[in-house]
Amino acid sequence: MKIDGVKHNVIMYKKNTVKIEPKVNAVKKDTVELSREGKKLSELSLNDNSVNSKEKIEAIKNKVLQGTYKVDSKLTAKRIIDIMKGRDV
Repeated sequence: MKIDGVKHNVIMYKKNTVKIEPKVNAVKKDTVELSREGKKLSELSLNDNSVNSKEKIEAIKNKVLQGTYKVDSKLTAKRIIDIMKGRDV
């Protein structure tokens, strides 16, 4: 058998490729936002009436050490509830 010529029928297929583009990473900046309660606390610390003096703190420490410091539990509970409900402190 004699073959005179060989015809090459070559069909090339391109693969279905998805071009992956490099993602540009945007520079993220951190942000801080104070809550309403945090702003209230900030205002309290700047108010002269709410700043505890060293003498007052020492007096309370001494009462605690001596065992004579009394806490009004009803007043404490009322203040906690007032703060939680957003009432003026």
